[in-house]
Amino acid sequence: MGDIIDFFLGNPFLIIILIGIVSSMLGRKKKLQENEAPNGPPKKKWQEVMRELQGDMQGNQQQGPAPAPVRKVGQQAPQAAEIIDETKSEANKRIAELRRLQQKYDQERLYQKAKADSITISAISDNRSSVYHKGPSFGKKQLIDGIIMSEVLGPPRAKRSLQRSRR
Repeated sequence: MGDIIDFFLGNPFLIIILIGIVSSMLGRKKKLQENEAPNGPPKKKWQEVMRELQGDMQGNQQQGPAPAPVRKVGQQAPQAAEIIDETKSEANKRIAELRRLQQKYDQERLYQKAKADSITISAISDNRSSVYHKGPSFGKKQLIDGIIMSEVLGPPRAKRSLQRSRR
């Protein structure tokens, strides 16, 4: 017997395996005791729960919807008619106001557009205006004369390099 204990103490890996086996056995016993405990509610499988829910739903559909509570129509009818008339008149007032505002907006927009157009036309037609500035116009002869004058007035050809500079 002493040889067996010495063998296990000499191999720590076997000790870890034995501890794992013993703890798993104790854990299984504990789980079995919890499942059999009468204190908790009985556990059902999800299929059973779904069947019960479907049965409840089918029973509710067969019974039909619950009847609406009965109200006294005679007393509420005149009040309802007054409320409807008030809401219709308020809605009509709001619609009229919106239409009036829309017309006012359209008139203002047309006025602003006409004003902008008149400013643009008067500025373009005025030759002294800074907006309208006629650019320089060159003909073929003026361009040729400009190139010749740049050669004459520029530095001499001998001082300019013949190759273009590369960057």
